[in-house]
Amino acid sequence: MSRVKAGLLITGQSNAGFFLADGGTWILNKGLSSLLGIAEADFDPRLNGFRTIGGYALGEGAHNNPSMATTFGGTPLWAPGDEGAFLTHRSGTDPSRWQPGSTGRSLDRFVRDLLTARDRAECLGILWIHTENDSQTKRTGDTATHAAAIRRHLALIRAAFGRPASGPDELPAYGWAPIPYGNSAEGHRTVRAALAAVIADPAQNFRLALPQTGDSEARDGKDWSHRDAADLRIFARRAAYAVARHHRERHGLGTAALPGPGPRISLIRAESPTSTLVTVQHDRGRRLKASAAAHDGRGWSIFDRGEQRAVTAMELKTADQILIRHEACTGDLQRRSLGYCLNGEQVGRGNAVTDDWSRHASSIPGLDQEWQIDFPLQASLLPVGT
Repeated sequence: MSRVKAGLLITGQSNAGFFLADGGTWILNKGLSSLLGIAEADFDPRLNGFRTIGGYALGEGAHNNPSMATTFGGTPLWAPGDEGAFLTHRSGTDPSRWQPGSTGRSLDRFVRDLLTARDRAECLGILWIHTENDSQTKRTGDTATHAAAIRRHLALIRAAFGRPASGPDELPAYGWAPIPYGNSAEGHRTVRAALAAVIADPAQNFRLALPQTGDSEARDGKDWSHRDAADLRIFARRAAYAVARHHRERHGLGTAALPGPGPRISLIRAESPTSTLVTVQHDRGRRLKASAAAHDGRGWSIFDRGEQRAVTAMELKTADQILIRHEACTGDLQRRSLGYCLNGEQVGRGNAVTDDWSRHASSIPGLDQEWQIDFPLQASLLPVGT
């Protein structure tokens, strides 16, 4: 751990840019510094008007001629005919051979030319918050291509750092579950399936630091394309815990009872044609909690032989079990499946099912009470079957 600092390369689209603007970088750095006992990260970008930048990130427009940045609004990871994307799509060519688009080249210059060799060696990892445009436009047939494009993008970033995905000098990567964006359930399902494929590949050293983003609000209450500043700051705290615990585990430092990505659905059981029981595996919490609003079943989806059935209510049954009530299923009980925030649903700030970790959390030196939080139930990347 002596060769790292508490900073991540933050890259993505417009919400990643707002994450920087709203102080997410500094919150993340502070949390990682306290949780890991390492120095906060900053670097000297050698730009007029900037002395130091927290972490390893820069929004578009801060450095031009040539452009050097890590976040670009309205820019897909890839899209046919879009030379400005992070990756240049080439029909008939394997994504592993795609070259960077103009924004990808700007990111590459940021890492290779603006950061020093020491900066590159000390960076803790990649925070890949990069889903909104792709969640709107990708379709089911794009799943394998999108997964390959994610792998290619991570490989290019690591090549710029001169660090591998795994091994003594590894550069791990962390992502977020696609944020509520647009109106394309198919696009959301496609990006989630692609992320699941990348996460399932150990060689990628990629995991979700923010496996739930649906418990958030539109920016300033009206901009549905972007998450509100308060939510992005909450995301920064949750990401800090998940990243810190992963680093403590991989370096044999013990977890210090830290929470990580939060509770997750472990199995489901069809109780009747109109009810399905969900069992949750806790992270560091002990009991499930839910606001009054969450009891209307928001965010949950039930599939009967692949056909979606309307959810009518949610009940907390025990410390780790949830009962979902829904429109009657007519198929075999063994062919039922379930999702939580699977289609890009926004459940709203405070309306996700959470654990109760804040009740048991010990104070952490350097971090105030804002860091004693409950963790939301992880969103589904893929439907969970009976």
